[in-house]
Amino acid sequence: MIAMPIIGRRAEWPRPHHRLLVLWLCAALLAAACSGIELVSRYDEATDSALTALQQKSDDFIESLEASAGTSDASFTKHEAFYDELDRDVRRLEFRVSSIPNNAHTTRLVAAVRQVLLGSGECSAEGTSLRDLHCLPANQATGPSPTALKSNRRNINQTIGAALNLELMKKQGLADSE
Repeated sequence: MIAMPIIGRRAEWPRPHHRLLVLWLCAALLAAACSGIELVSRYDEATDSALTALQQKSDDFIESLEASAGTSDASFTKHEAFYDELDRDVRRLEFRVSSIPNNAHTTRLVAAVRQVLLGSGECSAEGTSLRDLHCLPANQATGPSPTALKSNRRNINQTIGAALNLELMKKQGLADSE
């Protein structure tokens, strides 16, 4: 017990009601810490699988384009169905990740995946997506050069890798601390 001089009388610190206040504050802090508030969604195996499948599908496609570069087998028109299928796969993934609560960061990363794979959906000379690269007038008949494809593959893998990395961090429980 500490004696503190107060004008005309001696006070004790802490007083019994102060102890009760401190106990209530500690209990409230403990309850808040253990409440399970999620700042980031939980790991989603379907998102993990879909991202992995997109990476494998795009990687296999780029590999086949590299092998047939400079020939009519690499023409854009021969591969339009692939881009339509890729668009469908990304659209399904976008729907899934946007439906999960507290998943804004993954949703933004999946939007970036769409941009590196398909761009805006229209052939654009200003675009940097795989589709934009392939449908440039200079590349429509015989496909992009192997060098351009390698650079594009790197961009795709980095972007999909970032989204996949976030999912794996969620699986390990590390995403909440980020």
